[in-house]
Amino acid sequence: MSESLDLTAVNRPIHGGARPDQLRAGIIDFSASINPYAPPPGLRRVLAAADVKNYPDPAAGRLTALLASAHNLRPEQVLVGNGASELVFLIARALLSPGSRVVVVGPAFGEYAYASALAGAEVATYLAPEAAGFSPEPGELTRLLSRTGPALIWAANPANPTGIYLPSGPFEAILEACGGILVLDEAFRSFVDGPWPSEPLLGTGRVILLRSLTKDFGLAGLRLGYLLGPAELVNLVRAHQPPWSVNALAQAAGEFVLTRPGFMEAGRARLARRRRELREALQRLGLEVSDGAANFLLVRTGTASACAQFLLEEHRVLVRDCTSFGLPDHIRVAVRRRPENRRLIAALGEWVRRRPPALTRARPDAIINRTNVLYQAGG
Repeated sequence: MSESLDLTAVNRPIHGGARPDQLRAGIIDFSASINPYAPPPGLRRVLAAADVKNYPDPAAGRLTALLASAHNLRPEQVLVGNGASELVFLIARALLSPGSRVVVVGPAFGEYAYASALAGAEVATYLAPEAAGFSPEPGELTRLLSRTGPALIWAANPANPTGIYLPSGPFEAILEACGGILVLDEAFRSFVDGPWPSEPLLGTGRVILLRSLTKDFGLAGLRLGYLLGPAELVNLVRAHQPPWSVNALAQAAGEFVLTRPGFMEAGRARLARRRRELREALQRLGLEVSDGAANFLLVRTGTASACAQFLLEEHRVLVRDCTSFGLPDHIRVAVRRRPENRRLIAALGEWVRRRPPALTRARPDAIINRTNVLYQAGG
């Protein structure tokens, strides 16, 4: 089903992240999935020494060269951005036009659809079935791609908010099913134990990889992400980036953290233990928890809005209500340090004991009706 979209009436997608006043009030933020063991020691010293008097390098040349070397690519295949979210909008602006067709493999980050709609595209969202552990059903997704013939396909691996990490096969099948460009958002890839190398997909000429340094190294306040792709596509996207998009502090931070390769390896192992402990504790409460590979968990709690409100008001714990993802019975919780995780477990334990029975097993129609057009603009 499709309908005309009045862009002036569209609300911006909802995101996680506590407000500064909430953090000052002592609220623990489980809504934003940032490495709790970040940033690396020494970062503050690097930031204090950064040159903020003069304009930053508009090309982020040294950081770009470091990233190109890390991925065995040429510098012209790398574009550094003011967070991965800026790059989402640049991609949509550069590669879409009014009437273009787009498919979002969901549940997914809301800015994919929003940025595409702003570019005038018609956006079809496929919601992977909960009954299959939120893994896309290959035949169903292939039929949607074949029917719509999208110019752009947005997908994330690990997926957000489910945390599901897929092998390369499903993405190769997406490329075979249509001639569009696949944007594969790997913002949470660094938290996966033993991820497969996705850079060879760039050889198809139809893949852009999105990465984030924000989540890995605790740089959310600085905003830093990058994309990898064929030089021709990267140059198209680069042409739409404002000058001096990446400030001097962010560039200095990026150059510093990329010289600390052991930091993420050690943090990943610790986070894997915290994730397992948190998942098992929530399951002992009788909650359904997704078997994700990222630094967050998707939890079925009953009505998510009521649960999130209860946790915030009664326990000063902020979680991500996943209603905006099409999952009104789920919350997403970041994996944090052990004492903070214990506080979340206790709060959810009280929610389980006190929640009305009617809130326990409702299933959203949006999951049952998985293939539909959620946005249409332009034409």
